[in-house]
Amino acid sequence: MKILNKKEKIYKDNYLLKYGIFIFFGSLICNIIFSYFNESEFSSRVTRFNDFTLIHFVAAFTIAPVIEELIFRGIFTGKKIFRYVTYIGLLGYILLLQNYYLIPILTAFIILYELNKKKEVSGYIYFINALLFGFMHYEWNDLKIPDTWIGIVMTVGMGLILIWMVLNFGLICSILLHAFNNFIAIAIIVIGYEISDMSLKGIETKDFTMKYQRVSFFVGSGNMQTDANKFLKAENMSMSVIHGSVCFDEKLSDLYFGKYNISIERKKSSIKKLDCTSLNQLLDIAELKQNK
Repeated sequence: MKILNKKEKIYKDNYLLKYGIFIFFGSLICNIIFSYFNESEFSSRVTRFNDFTLIHFVAAFTIAPVIEELIFRGIFTGKKIFRYVTYIGLLGYILLLQNYYLIPILTAFIILYELNKKKEVSGYIYFINALLFGFMHYEWNDLKIPDTWIGIVMTVGMGLILIWMVLNFGLICSILLHAFNNFIAIAIIVIGYEISDMSLKGIETKDFTMKYQRVSFFVGSGNMQTDANKFLKAENMSMSVIHGSVCFDEKLSDLYFGKYNISIERKKSSIKKLDCTSLNQLLDIAELKQNK
């Protein structure tokens, strides 16, 4: 009788998986510890959650993984078309996000890849790609914030894991892993928000009274009414929109993740205008700001 021996699959570049797992989970633990003690300002990657909606949630594990895998990891499929998708896509990403400081790294990546296009791709090319993936999520000004660097390292680790997935299982598998990672990360944030305190509260200053409460992401669309001299009333709105209706030229630098009902009224005894300073004072007193 003939015995058929199945050939065991030999996985390529396993050091990418080992380094990726070590870097990702090591930096994740560091981030949890550092966030507990750190009270520095938030990076732009974090404050983007001020505009977070359920549409963003769905896009994070559907559209984003497909686009990012095609641009960042498609080149490692070995198909010629993806080379141009990666080069043009990365440059477009840099220009769109205005992360011009990454142009030298992208240039180095393209030159080194082209020098190796007829040979095996060298390990340092994988790491440069992962570095681009890590830094691309942050603006130049974010680099002065300490926990930005932990976020970069963690994203680099995930980048290495995703490269390994492409090399051994293909682009579809890396897209699925990327989607799963995004879904879990954001689902944890959303669930934590949904079980948070959503009771109606109130505060006041010498000029204004404010009632406020968090509301579920799953309530209907919002609406807002405002009179710059007297009042503001918002229902089911993100803090970014509420803040922007009063503070036209000031970006919201703190994190107010979620949707809110907010009602602000000027006291009859006051002639103070509801301006950006007044709104920020009320928000500072309220218990809405997310802490590190």
